[in-house]
Amino acid sequence: MTNSPLTPGIHPGRLPAAAYAANFSDHTPPLDRHEARVAADRCYFCHDAPCITACPTSIDIPLFIRQIATGTPEAAAKTIWEQNILGGMCARVCPTETLCEEACVREAAEGKPVEIGLLQRFATDTAMAKGLHPFE
Repeated sequence: MTNSPLTPGIHPGRLPAAAYAANFSDHTPPLDRHEARVAADRCYFCHDAPCITACPTSIDIPLFIRQIATGTPEAAAKTIWEQNILGGMCARVCPTETLCEEACVREAAEGKPVEIGLLQRFATDTAMAKGLHPFE
């Protein structure tokens, strides 16, 4: 491959494997089952749930967190997918720290909200790993 006249001085090439691993690895590692249960137990399951109001897709966040807390992440994934078919992807790319987690009452009280995005990712990843389809 030759150098393009539009990009003088830039030569195409492959990055070392370590660079790919660093550039494309998870920014925040996923939760395991125990970490997810502990994180879910921090939720107050608010009646008025400001996190739902802050969520652009209006997912029933207290419900899916309760489902994780009771050991049924597959049901939590179904709750998420019923409202947002792209729930697994959104768990990774949605700016939860400025939306639902910022609205969390634990954020206001303690400065550390419930980790809603990571819990959403845990639920959808668990269901996908078991081969569950969102609408079966």
